[in-house]
Amino acid sequence: MTPRAMKPADGIAWITGGSSGIGEALARRLAGHGWTVVISARSADKLEAIAKSHTGKGRILAKAVDLVDSEGVQTAVREIEAEYGTIVLAVLNAGIYLPINAEKPSFDDYRKTFDVNLSGTAACLCALTPRMSERRSGQIAIVSSATSFGGMPTSSAYGASKAALVNMAACLRIELHRFGVLCQVITPGFVETPAQDDNAFPKPFMISAAEAAKRIAVGLKSKRFEITFPRRFTWALKAIYALPYGWSLGLVRKQTGWDKPV
Repeated sequence: MTPRAMKPADGIAWITGGSSGIGEALARRLAGHGWTVVISARSADKLEAIAKSHTGKGRILAKAVDLVDSEGVQTAVREIEAEYGTIVLAVLNAGIYLPINAEKPSFDDYRKTFDVNLSGTAACLCALTPRMSERRSGQIAIVSSATSFGGMPTSSAYGASKAALVNMAACLRIELHRFGVLCQVITPGFVETPAQDDNAFPKPFMISAAEAAKRIAVGLKSKRFEITFPRRFTWALKAIYALPYGWSLGLVRKQTGWDKPV
């Protein structure tokens, strides 16, 4: 069965990391298009506030879950489907950015980043892909980042986790195609979220969370593998990282200000 993009009539959408930023904005956007959207994060209060504040078409429902707890994720997915309907679209958006200073790195920050960004995503996949494969239908979009394209300062944990997510999504795209499950990866540039507050380097072409949600929603209606934006930034970054490392890393050092003496 050939995978296809899901529609509101097919079932419900589930968004992780839905209590703020891109996740919240995308939930509002999809609900406005008629979807029933379940948002998840650790903060039940924030999720409930978002759900209650939504007006208009569609619905936003709250389901608190700690994605690092794989058994808790399995339970949450079972309860969501029992209470609200079949999850046909999942946007695995939950993630954290903890800057790493290479001269004084924190192992705990590395661990936390990989736990949330990688293990949390894997826990969701383990709960979703067996169900979707059995149904021969579904759509999963994993939110990575343009930092997945190559090295960036202070991003040795975040960038590594996001690069792994691209590889993960590509593997799933290959394997799940024959089961009728569509897998995509989302690689945004800089988006106005609290995570950007800790970024010390320039952030060209930054867009709002609402604009990011708009572009993601359009991409989810397609079958293309990568949803990337803003393209004038992400495509330029891809071009830089396509250069030999001796050139690309030097360019990144210069453009981010990391070529200055300590």
